[in-house]
Amino acid sequence: MTIGVPGFDDRLEEILGQQAEKAGESVDAYVRRAVVTRLVQELTDEDQSELGQLLRHLKEVQIEAPAPIVAPASDRPLDDPERLAAVERTGLLDSPREDSYDRLVAMVVDALQVPSAAVSLIDNRRQFYKSAVGLPIELDQARELPVDQSICQYTIDGGDILTVEDARLHDVLKDHPAVLSKLAVSYMGIPLKDDQGHAVGTLCVWDDQPREWTVGHQQILQDLAWIVRERIFG
Repeated sequence: MTIGVPGFDDRLEEILGQQAEKAGESVDAYVRRAVVTRLVQELTDEDQSELGQLLRHLKEVQIEAPAPIVAPASDRPLDDPERLAAVERTGLLDSPREDSYDRLVAMVVDALQVPSAAVSLIDNRRQFYKSAVGLPIELDQARELPVDQSICQYTIDGGDILTVEDARLHDVLKDHPAVLSKLAVSYMGIPLKDDQGHAVGTLCVWDDQPREWTVGHQQILQDLAWIVRERIFG
């Protein structure tokens, strides 16, 4: 039997509210981020867990060098032959849907409270959706689109997490087909890298409304990306 302490719950709610406000999040979003972060940390610290071992390794090799949203056309990471070979080695291009990836994408949608999310593989010709929530019917059936119609191409070129709060005001993206059609007005994506640092695809979320992506949102996406990487490379 649990015995409540008078005033404790109220004080806890007050502290949660204060901390969530500092992070620029709702209390629910702040709690979700804390739970996901704790989950990943516990998996990382668990010596006997294969997932924990891989998460520790990914943390050690993770590359976080800022880069322009678009690299020079003659030297785009998107076209790097070694990266393209790494994409092929995953064996995921044109592969069937899998429940394990669908569950991960559903987790991302729930954790970030977004309408749309996807795990994609990207070569220099197309973006292939291994799993996605929130795609238009035609795109959901095709499961791919030309890379020049992809927003995730810029995440691959940049090599780091990309956040766009209102693409209609973004110099590069304001005329993008996905933005003009109001499919993606806000976007956040992170490259999924192998042990050699080659980005084979992305974990991304988007909304048809402007959104403010806080540091907390970015941390959630990064934590969940570690789990997606384990599924791809493990």
